[in-house]
Amino acid sequence: MSLEGAKRVKLLLLGPLPAKSASLGEPIGGARVTFAEAVRELDLRGFDLDVVNTARPRPNLPLWKILGYELLTFVRVVRTILWRARRSDLVFLHMSAYSALSASSIIWALCRVLRRPLALRFFGDSLYFTYHRYGPARRWLMDRTCLRASLVYEERRTLRAFSRRDNFRWLANTRDLVPAETGQDRDHVRRLLFMGQLRKEKGLAEALEACRSLPQDCHLRVFGPRMPNTDFSLFDSHPRATYGGVLEPEEAPRIFAEHDLLLFLSYMGSEGTPGVVIEAFQCGVPVVATSIGGVPEQVEHEKSGLLVAPRSVPELKAAIERLIDDPALYRRLCAGARQRGEFFRSGRHFDRLAKELRGLARQ
Repeated sequence: MSLEGAKRVKLLLLGPLPAKSASLGEPIGGARVTFAEAVRELDLRGFDLDVVNTARPRPNLPLWKILGYELLTFVRVVRTILWRARRSDLVFLHMSAYSALSASSIIWALCRVLRRPLALRFFGDSLYFTYHRYGPARRWLMDRTCLRASLVYEERRTLRAFSRRDNFRWLANTRDLVPAETGQDRDHVRRLLFMGQLRKEKGLAEALEACRSLPQDCHLRVFGPRMPNTDFSLFDSHPRATYGGVLEPEEAPRIFAEHDLLLFLSYMGSEGTPGVVIEAFQCGVPVVATSIGGVPEQVEHEKSGLLVAPRSVPELKAAIERLIDDPALYRRLCAGARQRGEFFRSGRHFDRLAKELRGLARQ
């Protein structure tokens, strides 16, 4: 898009960035990749960015250290806004919905005092899930502080719950992954993939159990960082599964090209719209996923993948076997996955976001 003659909007952008390498020990989760994508896309659209990285170490640490890092990060964010918001036209904060009350309410008040518009984008825990987990007093406080931000970006299920609020907007969890060239079309399911942080709640045990009795030429490869409650004894003597370690982000297209089907089996009640599903779609890989959180907004059942009940090993196994036995259905899902992946490419979503932020800065 042309930016000639347009004023460069100064944007104070705060959120968690991924580590430069997965080998450094910090898991590269969806929230960090999503924020990095926002930084890249807003920079391409001509914003004058002042980026503040709010990432802090979380896994494999005692609780007191995690809470300490949370407090230090919050203090740093407040100090940054106090000193740098005056040099910006608006503040755009990306944060976990879990922190909505404790952090964003205070940040909203700071921006009001400094007379700077505030845009919020929540990730991870659904804002709807967090809001209704609170009691009436805490919801009352959120209603009168952070939920009155100039713009609030959330997933569609949250927008439906807050439909009366005219400051809420939908912003797709977008990725731009360039698929690796394979030179051939997929026509059958043999190579299965599980990719993500290896938490118990992500369904690793269910994936391994469902794949145990698949045909001999089927195999499941698992990639991702070990988390504190990961039980790696599940791999012991498993006839159909291996652990492939932690991937660097640039390896993702090659790994998707080497596999036929992604398993996304989270049963976290606060699951959002996972980026790994979008990446698989953009590489033409269908998904068998649990019908939870924002996943049904991404995976169109029997069009780009199959949805199954959380924690149901028999239902998961039946879905995989169905795709093994029905190549025509599988090829149809591959085509649907590619189409769905293009829908989530960043272009039009960030064009709209840039227009809304510029309009907010002019106000």
